[in-house]
Amino acid sequence: MPKIPTFTSKARPTAEVGSVQSDIKIDPTKTVASALSSIAGTAEDYYIKKRNAEEELVADNILKDLEFESDKIVQSQIDNIVEEDSVNNYKQRLDPILQQKLSTINNKRIKQLVQSGINLNNTENIYNLRTNSFKALEKGSIANVNSKITSLTGKYATTTNLILKEKYRTQTEIVIKKFSKEFDLPANVLEEKLKASKKDFLLADMNQFAGTINGEKQIKDLDNITNGTKFMEDEDFGAGIFNAYNRKISELTIKGDVNADYERAIELAEVLEKFKRSNGYKVSTGELSVKIDSLKEKILTEKIQHEGILQKQGDNKLFYEYSNDLRDSLVKDIADPSGSPELQDRLASAEIESEYNQEIKSYLISNSDQSLENKKSFSRSLIYTLRNIYEDRNLSNANLSILDQNRFDIEGEFQRVLSDTQLLKDNKLDEVTLKRYKILAKINGFLLKKLKEKMKMDLQK
Repeated sequence: MPKIPTFTSKARPTAEVGSVQSDIKIDPTKTVASALSSIAGTAEDYYIKKRNAEEELVADNILKDLEFESDKIVQSQIDNIVEEDSVNNYKQRLDPILQQKLSTINNKRIKQLVQSGINLNNTENIYNLRTNSFKALEKGSIANVNSKITSLTGKYATTTNLILKEKYRTQTEIVIKKFSKEFDLPANVLEEKLKASKKDFLLADMNQFAGTINGEKQIKDLDNITNGTKFMEDEDFGAGIFNAYNRKISELTIKGDVNADYERAIELAEVLEKFKRSNGYKVSTGELSVKIDSLKEKILTEKIQHEGILQKQGDNKLFYEYSNDLRDSLVKDIADPSGSPELQDRLASAEIESEYNQEIKSYLISNSDQSLENKKSFSRSLIYTLRNIYEDRNLSNANLSILDQNRFDIEGEFQRVLSDTQLLKDNKLDEVTLKRYKILAKINGFLLKKLKEKMKMDLQK
């Protein structure tokens, strides 16, 4: 049997392809599966971001409504001076609103965002509530302190008792220092408030003593005792003195008032002009000098006007006394001409008195500047005219017996008057009948037109 030849290879095994080699290299991680995995991850990230943005927007809109409600509650407590009450009221009123709003949110993430947002907002609001309470307390305390100081200053200004004055001054200082301590005011602020109160007291003293006997000396003494130059500048001192004396002068210079005292007012103006502070400051300086000069000129001008008014008032008083005497005399003569007054005479006297008073009043309104003699002349003329009218009426009454006929025939008289009225309108009424009606009118008191006609004629003569 033939033998198959054998041999031993000396070559090394290899993994290389024995035919064509390529430069293309493939990353084993860049497979189709891995590429699809990357795309899916990107889509998931986008979805999460979109979801978060949507939820944040929804939560922000809800928070806007809640913040609007919380702001209203904070504003409602702005004047609450009790801090804890303010915070508790806020929580009690906001909590039901918050719980109701949260109960409508199904999305847990949105609910959590809203809860976190309102917690942050609450922190800010509670801080504002505490701040507002302190401001309200400070504001109320300031108003209360000012009210106390005003009351004490008013009491100080209305008493002349030195013991009470010192009491009110001390109480005011205590009130200011207590307020300063409670609110931890700086030392300079406390000092300014104390100076202001001392200034008010000195101004009150100026108003009280200005124009009184030795008033100038009393003001200067108080200024020295209280060291007024340390809390009141010279300009403020001068303004206070001017206002105090000007007020007193105004009380003394009411034109037409019989109690007015212009001479005393002039004296006070001169005191004001010469007033000097203990440190040598003269009140009549700068603008105050001009004001004092104007005040003196005003007093002198008004003094002349005042005297003129008093003169007129005196004339008017004399005239009324004279006029009333004439009227009373005439009325008495008419009401009781023969010692046995009749009703007709009493009625006539009352009517004439009324006419007289009205005419005098009308005359004075239009002729207030007339001299006393002219006014007396008018009064005499008026008396003369009224007496003549009364006498004419009595004369007419004596001749009117014919008018009494058919006095009981009321219906017939009424119809006749209606007929005569129509004839008068048609201008057909005879003179005799017309004269009769005129006499009747005069008898029944229609005097005014005739009176004025006679007065006009008398004045023209």
